[in-house]
Amino acid sequence: MRRLFLVFTVLAVPTLAHAEPVSEARSAVGACLAAIIDGAPVPDQIKGDNAEIRRESQPATCTVTVTGGEPAAVRAGVMEALEKRAERFSPAKTRWDAGAFASRETFCSLPARRSFNVLVSTARPGEPLTLTATVLETKERDARCDRDEGVQRPLLTN
Repeated sequence: MRRLFLVFTVLAVPTLAHAEPVSEARSAVGACLAAIIDGAPVPDQIKGDNAEIRRESQPATCTVTVTGGEPAAVRAGVMEALEKRAERFSPAKTRWDAGAFASRETFCSLPARRSFNVLVSTARPGEPLTLTATVLETKERDARCDRDEGVQRPLLTN
C-alpha cells in the first residue's frame, strides 16, 4: 500500500501546474512528506501555478511555497495532507510568534524511532504569499513538541 502511495505521489507532482491552490498545496505537501519521510524521488524544484516545491540537502528539508488561494482554505488542504500520514502529526505544545503572518505553527510526528516536524506559516488574507510549509527530520524529538516553553520567536521573521 505504501509503495502504491509513493508511486501515486510522485506521479501526481507534475500535475501541480494545472491545479487550483488548495489541491496544489495539498499535493505538494504530500510530495514533500513522501520525499523526507519515505525517500520518494521528488525533484529539487517543481513550480506550479500556485505552489512551488524546493528541496535542500543540508539540512534535508522540503519546502512548499503557495502564492494563490485563500489562506485558511490552503491551510486546510495542508492539514489534510498531514492527517493522511501514519506519523499522526499534531500541533506542538509550544507556540510561535506569528510575526507578519496570521499564524506560525509546528506539527510534530508521534514519538517513535524517527522524528519529523512540519513548520506551517499561513499569511493574512490579501498577502502575495499565502502559505509556506517546511518538512524536516530532526535527530531527536524537539522538547517543544511536548512542553509549553512560552511563545517562541523565529530567528528570521518574514
